[in-house]
Amino acid sequence: MTISSSEVFWSAFGAIATAVGAIATFVGAAAILLARRQLRFEAWLKAQDIWTASAFFEARARVFARLDEPDSSWSEAETTEALNVCRKMDEFAGLIPYLPKQTALRIWGVPFAKAWLVLAPIVEKERTKCRWPDKWHAFERLGRLALSTHPEVPKCTGS
Repeated sequence: MTISSSEVFWSAFGAIATAVGAIATFVGAAAILLARRQLRFEAWLKAQDIWTASAFFEARARVFARLDEPDSSWSEAETTEALNVCRKMDEFAGLIPYLPKQTALRIWGVPFAKAWLVLAPIVEKERTKCRWPDKWHAFERLGRLALSTHPEVPKCTGS
C-alpha cells in the first residue's frame, strides 16, 4: 500500500486548516473578551461623568437634604430639579448592566437608595401625569435593589 502525494497533500492541508481554525477561534474569543472589558471601562467612565457632574452633584445634594424633612412640600422649581435628578439617575442606572453589579451597589448603592426614598413620589406623579407606567424604570429597579442591599438607609431618614 502506497500513499499518493495527493493524499499526503490533502492530509497536510486539512491539518493546517484545522490549526488555522483553532487559532482563529482563540483570537476571536480573545477579541470578544477584550471588547467586553473595553465596554465595561467605557461604561465606568460614563457613569463617573454622570455622577460627578457639578450640576448633578449639587441637585442631588438638595434632594438628599429632604431626607431630614420627607413630608415637606415641593416648590415648582424643586420639582423641576427633582425631575432632572430622576432623569440623570435613570440614565446612570441604565449603565449598571455593563458594570460589575456588586461593585456598583457597593459604591453607589446608599446614595441610590436615598434618592429613591426621596424621589419615588415624584416618579409616581410623573408616571401618572405622562401615562407612562415604566418611565424611569431603571432608576426604580436600582433604587429598590439598593434599598434591599442597604437596609440601614431607611434608618438615616428617621423612619
